[in-house]
Amino acid sequence: MQLTVHWGDLWVPVSMMVLSVLLSLVMRRSRHRRQAAVRWRSRTHWEWVPFLFGLVVVIAELSRLLDVPDPGIAIADVVARVLALTTVFMIVRVVFILFVRGGRVLFRRRGADSGS
Repeated sequence: MQLTVHWGDLWVPVSMMVLSVLLSLVMRRSRHRRQAAVRWRSRTHWEWVPFLFGLVVVIAELSRLLDVPDPGIAIADVVARVLALTTVFMIVRVVFILFVRGGRVLFRRRGADSGS
C-alpha cells in the first residue's frame, strides 16, 4: 500500500526544527549572560530535542515524497530510526540531569532551612 505524503505535511517538522534553532540561540545568549551557568557541570541540550524529532519526520517523509526507489526508502528509514533512538536516549539523559539538579536544589534548601 502506497502512503501519500504532501508537501504541506512537512511544515510542522520543519517549523519544529527552526524553532529549536531559535531556542538554542536564546539559551546560548542566556547562558553567557548568567555567570552561574558556568557552575553547572553538564548542559542538558534539551533545546535540540524538537530539532531531532523534526529531522526524523522530515527524513522519513521526504524520501517518500520524492518517490525515491525502495533501497533509498530503506536507508532513509534506518537513518530515521537511528535518529529516533538517539532522541529517546537524549530525552532520558535530559530528564536524569534535570532530576539530579532538582534534587540538589531541594536538598540544599532543606539543609539551609534546618541549619538556621
